[in-house]
Amino acid sequence: MPSNRPSPKPLKILAVDDEAGTRASLSLVLALAGHHAVFAKDGDEALDLFESAQGAFDLIITDHQMVRVSGLDLSRRLREKGFAGEIVVLTAFAGTIDEEEYKKLEVAGIMEKPFDVKELCQWLECIHESREASLAGDNTPGSRKEVAFCWLKHK
Repeated sequence: MPSNRPSPKPLKILAVDDEAGTRASLSLVLALAGHHAVFAKDGDEALDLFESAQGAFDLIITDHQMVRVSGLDLSRRLREKGFAGEIVVLTAFAGTIDEEEYKKLEVAGIMEKPFDVKELCQWLECIHESREASLAGDNTPGSRKEVAFCWLKHK
């Protein structure tokens, strides 16, 4: 039986990775999930896209280890510029990054590369549901707390 609930609005996503293969994989997964994505090949390009879009992204998916601007630096700079949306970090070096530094920046979570499509889709769903609840005025227990739950649920 069809739901009377309106279709959820797609997320606007900025995806950042210096590997063309990862960008292509993300492009396919995000399109199939029904979201709108813009892609950057490094942190500098991501910051330019963020500023030109006037911060109109709901989610940033970024690689951790990139030339010049790391995922951690990008996350920090985005927060300094007022980005209040969610950030998910992809990394092939999960054992070597400082999760606590990312948590201080309220990053939604860290996923290992190569990323698992099902896990990424679960993250997208969790972030999307949290965003929809927040937009509908249902702030209990609060979007940040719900996304923090996503971190624990998907860790």
